[in-house]
Amino acid sequence: MKAMKPLLTTVDSVLFDLDGTLVETNIDFPLMKKEMVSLAAKWGLDSSQFADLDILSIVDNASEFLTYLGKINEAARLRDRAMAVLEEIEMRHAWDTREVPFARELVEELKARRIGVGIVTRNCRKASEISLDMTQIVPDVLVCREDTARHKPNPKPLNLALSKLDARPAYSVMVGDHLMDMLGGKAAGTKTIGLLTGARPEHFFDEVKPDFVARDLAEVLDAIVHRDR
Repeated sequence: MKAMKPLLTTVDSVLFDLDGTLVETNIDFPLMKKEMVSLAAKWGLDSSQFADLDILSIVDNASEFLTYLGKINEAARLRDRAMAVLEEIEMRHAWDTREVPFARELVEELKARRIGVGIVTRNCRKASEISLDMTQIVPDVLVCREDTARHKPNPKPLNLALSKLDARPAYSVMVGDHLMDMLGGKAAGTKTIGLLTGARPEHFFDEVKPDFVARDLAEVLDAIVHRDR
């Protein structure tokens, strides 16, 4: 059976999200968000205003608000404490990392074709490196939370990865299991592939309109390169 037509005829690089895309760690994200909202409240901020924000946006907004009030030292302390709490929760799960089926093979196949492979994650570097070591997934570039002041869906971490790979955005692809991966890819000027995981419905990515939606990582590879099967 012939593979589907790839998204690009020339591919400089492929950027991947990590958790939920290449590996599974079962990080307790609801707990992380609860801790960040609680932390903001401890600094006297109205926690209700952060209810609809993602985890790192809560930290950013709380820190920026304290800075706006002239409480620069308090803003720095809040951010430092937030990063420490998030890292502790991530490290709690890092040693339980499992590879998403076909992840290592996918990365190796892309590298064999001289396509740069980057991972762009909102997780901390320490936990991310443990996850990659355990699954023996070896990217060319790893961009973690500590590497940029802004995070997905902001394009800054993707831009950094593309720069390190010496890759052109228009000839690159962002692959992820979350809406913010698709938004980050579009903002950075790459093609986008949404990966449906778990029990997510077919229409999960409709709001952000990725260039392709894959049910597994084998379909991701078929959308990037031509394979005779």
